[in-house]
Amino acid sequence: MNSSLSYYLGLLAVTLLPTAALSQTVSPATDRLVMGNSREMSAGVTVGTADGDEHHLSRYASLPGKGSWLRYGSVDFTPLTDAYLVLSVRARDNAELLVHEGSTKGKVIARVDIVVKGGGGPFRRDYSGQWMSLAVPLLHTPRGIADIVLTCKETGVDVGWLRFKNRPKYFAPVTSAALRPDDQGYLRRWLLLEPIRQDIRSNVVFTDSYLQKAFSKEYFKGQMIRLPRDGQQVRVGDQRLKWHALDSESYNVRLFRFAERWGQQTYGSLFWAVTVIDSPREIRGVRLSVGSNGASSWWLNGDHVLTLEGDRRMVEDDARSGRLTLRAGRNILRCAVINGPGLSDFCARFLDDEGHAVVEPLTLILPKK
Repeated sequence: MNSSLSYYLGLLAVTLLPTAALSQTVSPATDRLVMGNSREMSAGVTVGTADGDEHHLSRYASLPGKGSWLRYGSVDFTPLTDAYLVLSVRARDNAELLVHEGSTKGKVIARVDIVVKGGGGPFRRDYSGQWMSLAVPLLHTPRGIADIVLTCKETGVDVGWLRFKNRPKYFAPVTSAALRPDDQGYLRRWLLLEPIRQDIRSNVVFTDSYLQKAFSKEYFKGQMIRLPRDGQQVRVGDQRLKWHALDSESYNVRLFRFAERWGQQTYGSLFWAVTVIDSPREIRGVRLSVGSNGASSWWLNGDHVLTLEGDRRMVEDDARSGRLTLRAGRNILRCAVINGPGLSDFCARFLDDEGHAVVEPLTLILPKK
């Protein structure tokens, strides 16, 4: 092949390459994707340089409002297995950001609700104009290499970076009809409600009166009466939240990781959890022994039995109830855990009078009704 022909074949090959491949190298989806480095954007979108290292920022892009968009080319989604999206954003008012595959009309990879104003009470905080790190679930996972395109609904949004993260396995979906407590008596099967948004500036607000009000409030219909079902949705204010039936991979139920996977936010949240304990006979004199990161409150068969107050870390057997009776048949244990900044988790088991874990003959079930 002569040199002239080689030259023209090479030129043709370059010409046929997609525009994204020419303008930007391939980036693994698990890398931090800096939106200020995007090379294709609509009119009105600007790029700025962040001050300092807060939220790992360097360059960011500003989408002024409805109709604006930016494209980040050639993202490799191959490394993703069970993933979610984390990102750094800033807005002047409540906003919604959409992450699409390929174009502004492409499939929505993630929908990000950016809430900077809302709620009430003396500890309300206004996050307008402040950088926030959010974690959101994926609605769609592209295959192979694809461009991502960001759009906003109405209000303008500043976007620092995006990063897709694979989850360690903290939970497994419920597949068996029944499950025993583990060898140490810990209850690992729970129905968990996606986190209820709370306006909490700091955990120092967890006074007795604050917690009493937070735990006694009715957030959704049938809160203390109806037994939730896997996949059931409830409305809490402007949130529509879903119940998930899950078996925890560890003795402590990691609510922060649950929120990363299924919630819209990881901090400033109240979690509801329910489990059903089946006993073939009445068992008297047991004590509920629990620990929680964040304050928590506990109810057995509709009766309040225990509250863990203040800002605290999760410690096994941190608090014990008075003597309780597990009825023959179904027993319903409910708990609410509230936390602001920081991780959230809890653990629970029943102990006998001698401090031994009650394992047999209890069974954790997932009734259909």
